[in-house]
Amino acid sequence: MENLFRKSLIERKLTLGAWMQIGHPAIAEIYGRRGFDWVCVDLEHGLIDIETMADIFRALEKYKSIPVARLPANNPVWIHRCLDAGAKGLIIPMVKTAEEAESAICEAKYPPRGIRGFGYSRANIHGIDFDRYVKTANDETAMIMQIEHEDAIRNLGEILCIDGVDGVFIGPLDLSGSMGIPGQMKHPDMLRALDIFRKLCLEKNKSFGLHIIHPDKERIREAVDLGYTIIALGLDTVMIDESSKTLRNEAVRSYNAWKKCARKTHT
Repeated sequence: MENLFRKSLIERKLTLGAWMQIGHPAIAEIYGRRGFDWVCVDLEHGLIDIETMADIFRALEKYKSIPVARLPANNPVWIHRCLDAGAKGLIIPMVKTAEEAESAICEAKYPPRGIRGFGYSRANIHGIDFDRYVKTANDETAMIMQIEHEDAIRNLGEILCIDGVDGVFIGPLDLSGSMGIPGQMKHPDMLRALDIFRKLCLEKNKSFGLHIIHPDKERIREAVDLGYTIIALGLDTVMIDESSKTLRNEAVRSYNAWKKCARKTHT
């Protein structure tokens, strides 16, 4: 089956993704049912392990959502294990040079493009689908480099030219930290770096994306207007927190209003 996520990256079409830090397949089933184009399992900041990730990918199989893993490091072992577990897209963190991007792609692709090792795994149904998988995996694996350091901004032009870089994903908090202005998203240096990021991606005709942790109409519209096409909407933990807060506060307000009205009735 064609990886529509990678196809959209190459064609610079909008894709909407969901982000998981809770290691339970039920979360993935909900996201899949709601029609997200891709679902990312966060192995860097979440507490999800490889086996749990595989269960999450199984839950997504009945839906069109593409399983994606955000790795904890640009490391061959993580790249190999995530792909063998069934990931069809990888987000590689903290890529700062073209050489690092090339290394990640080389580890993710079978020869002759890369050096990924052959073996039976969940991705090829434990050998049952081995031949077909090996023939198609290079073309069906989406590779996204995460740009989250000032060195990456300086080297972005070269990173975007690496064959196999399907898109790039900005990491604004780490980027601001590397610049000595942690969390200052409106700082002139930060705005300048983001402007360079977007302009270079547009010049090279590469898809670029971001994670909107607290999505609303204005933030989504702004991202689309700026040319972002790989957009992650929300975070499972944050969604639960914000929904819980809203519902509880509304219940308290309703109860207090009822109590006030009841007092007036009895006086």
